[in-house]
Amino acid sequence: MKGTWYESCSCKMVCRCNFGPAEPDQGWCSAVLGFAIDSGESNGVDLGGTKVVFHGELPGDFVGGIDKVVLYLDEAASPEQRDELEAIFQGKRGGVWEGVAGMIASFLPSKTVPVEVVGGDSPRVKAGDFAGFSMERLKSEEGKQAVLVHAPIAAGFAVDTQELATATGSASDPDLRAWETLGYGAAVPFNWSF
Repeated sequence: MKGTWYESCSCKMVCRCNFGPAEPDQGWCSAVLGFAIDSGESNGVDLGGTKVVFHGELPGDFVGGIDKVVLYLDEAASPEQRDELEAIFQGKRGGVWEGVAGMIASFLPSKTVPVEVVGGDSPRVKAGDFAGFSMERLKSEEGKQAVLVHAPIAAGFAVDTQELATATGSASDPDLRAWETLGYGAAVPFNWSF
């Protein structure tokens, strides 16, 4: 499965979890990751062009584990695509997400909503009325993308490079902690096998 994810969390620039054990800005963390899947398949189901949003609530940093997660599955996807995406991101298909799922105490029921994940210079993510943010990529005066390379936590997701951005938005799912983004954003190209 290949594509890009766009993320923001309740911390300021840059997410401290990238560097290993760290105290989040507010003592707790909540993150929203929007995945735009360019190509891929699972169990014979084509996933190209699908989108999913992962919303996690953490009592501390990422290394300490994740209390609970909600997956927002795009209502534009077929039921078979939604089933496979849910299985992948809950770790049931192996690969990177099997390890991540082992750090999650509870998966709350997934929600089928309109999902928007848009890339480019001004990426944005929206999951129904539950979560959304927009980003502006951080670039040098010469137009070069600012990147974070080989961060320890990124290795757990089998990625090397995160393209940094500033983000604004909020998350307000009643099943999770409400928060507003305080500045951190990143675009992360991925290419995973299951």
